[in-house]
Amino acid sequence: MAKEPDQSRVMIRCPVTGRAIPTGLTADPETWHARPIGLNRVSCPECKQVHAWSKGDAHLEDSGGI
Repeated sequence: MAKEPDQSRVMIRCPVTGRAIPTGLTADPETWHARPIGLNRVSCPECKQVHAWSKGDAHLEDSGGI
């Protein structure tokens, strides 16, 4: 499924490898900043572990990182 042109992937850093990984969510900057996000989990394609993350751990891919 193609993402909307103004949508960016929500990313976190793998605590094992330090690489940015996608969370499976997308958002535009306005929605991202307004949306409350609780605790989530993602299966990491880098280290094969499951990581818990919250909004403070995440960034929009096109925002330059965390």
